[in-house]
Amino acid sequence: MLKIENLHFGYKPQNEILKGINLTLSRGEIGVLLGKNGAGKSTLLKNVLGLLKPSKGEITIDGVDMINISTRKRAKKIAYVSQNVEMPTLTVYETILLARLPYYSLNPSKRDREIVYSIIREFNLEHYMNKLATELSGGEKQIIAIARAMAQEPDILLFDEPTSNLDISKEIMLQDKLFEIVKKKNVSVFMAIHDLNLAYDFGDKFFFINGGQIVAQGGKEVFNEENIYKAFNQRCEIKKIDNQTFIKFRRG
Repeated sequence: MLKIENLHFGYKPQNEILKGINLTLSRGEIGVLLGKNGAGKSTLLKNVLGLLKPSKGEITIDGVDMINISTRKRAKKIAYVSQNVEMPTLTVYETILLARLPYYSLNPSKRDREIVYSIIREFNLEHYMNKLATELSGGEKQIIAIARAMAQEPDILLFDEPTSNLDISKEIMLQDKLFEIVKKKNVSVFMAIHDLNLAYDFGDKFFFINGGQIVAQGGKEVFNEENIYKAFNQRCEIKKIDNQTFIKFRRG
């Protein structure tokens, strides 16, 4: 379980960006962080990832302190896929194998290689294995980045706008793959998404953030027009058509 308690962060003491964040995300749940630009979404993800250190509060995964843990140990607990994926000048196989670095000292073991081959099969990447990762399209790089993250065998996957470079078919594939990962491997997924319709489809639990504070959190029941207004300061309409939920912001 990811647990964040009374988390505060600011680049300057007098200018806090996160102001007492409290949330929990259980294993096997997909949590979605929602809010307008500048609300604190990316800053919160970077605190969980260890790229930023909070001025106050606690972040734990299954009771393990994530703030003071070593980088190597953190990499075994958390994997991250950013919005702007950068790839090394390596083959796809070598790129995914990099994810096993926290588990070996000099050379990858037989088990490390077996895990990478298994991930490649799971993501149907066999025909990409020997291609240079830098030569792939943006959407293909995004899928490789997700496969690489899974090769870390993390307890929690962090995503910042994971569908930003994907076409519709790969978007659907990603959604199906995340649901499969959550069920099969019992990991947590914590992501920021700007598209509310996608967020509703993806999420089990939702965290609405505004001004560095969680203004609402919970399951599908909190995904309503009132809480969306609290997070985005903009009115919307939520409609159901053929059991499909659609969210549309009002103009003016």
